[in-house]
Amino acid sequence: MNAKPTLKELSAITGISMSTISRALNMPQKVKYSTRLRIESAIQEFQRQGLHSRRGIIGMIVPDIANQFFPLMLEGINSAADDFDNTIMLCNSDGSREKEEIALKKLMDIDVDGIIYTATEQPPALLTEVIKHNILPIVFLDRDPGLPNTNVVTTDNKNGMYQATRYLITLGHRKLLYLGGRKGTSTDEERMEGFHEAITDTGTDEACTGIMHGNFTMGQAYKEISNMLDRDEFRYTAIAAANDVMAIGAIKALNDYGIIVPKDVSVIGYDDIPTAAFTDLTTVKQPFREMGRTAILQLIAAIADSNSPRKKTMLPSSITFRGSCSVVKG
Repeated sequence: MNAKPTLKELSAITGISMSTISRALNMPQKVKYSTRLRIESAIQEFQRQGLHSRRGIIGMIVPDIANQFFPLMLEGINSAADDFDNTIMLCNSDGSREKEEIALKKLMDIDVDGIIYTATEQPPALLTEVIKHNILPIVFLDRDPGLPNTNVVTTDNKNGMYQATRYLITLGHRKLLYLGGRKGTSTDEERMEGFHEAITDTGTDEACTGIMHGNFTMGQAYKEISNMLDRDEFRYTAIAAANDVMAIGAIKALNDYGIIVPKDVSVIGYDDIPTAAFTDLTTVKQPFREMGRTAILQLIAAIADSNSPRKKTMLPSSITFRGSCSVVKG
């Protein structure tokens, strides 16, 4: 990691102009000895305290930039980053743990000040070492990797899916399918827990419910629902999807088989991305921009003080009611 202070930092420490500091470092013979001594002492003190020279570059690792959810969080991140003269360097892991580790190495190699990180599932070994030895400030956004001593910003996933499932049950649905995301992620596990809890609390017969996973992608959700329909195994009146893109993929599959939403099957999503409004999708709204802004402010605080207390922030979610759900027939 770069251990040298910037001209701006040295100027703030010493009260000497950046131009004079630049001359002292590049043409010392043109600067008087007492001034050079002050500058050298400041550099030594900076290095002695183990301070990190800020570059104003923050890394961000996401699993799927094609999902509108992540660019929307990035809007919140950028708005706060601009306030603090930071630039965001975005890396897309494509949901691959290997690509995630490569991205982490690259960001460390270019000496970013910190990273906003959305993990795929089980974090790579390198990430565990970075956290363990406090090598680089990191804030985990949306997904909690379950590592000790970490900064995390997420929403109340369990309650969000709990409320979504209860809403479907109040409409009379009892044959419910949970269309989950990527197995092993905290978001999927928490939302699935909320689904199960709503089933239990309402006394709904769990034997009539089902679980399948669409990997948080539209294509995989379409494939899974289509396969069920091909095998004549789809017996559900409602689908609770763990994100909007999977809900949209499921609706497309249902429509292709002549099944009308919400007349025949109700569908509720999760996130409330802009496409949800255009498809009239009822969904659980996540405050993406607030999530992003909270994450970067938390990261900036950690960059300023590496020993600052770690925080886990959970923001609330709510249902946006549209036209993809209706009272069960019969």
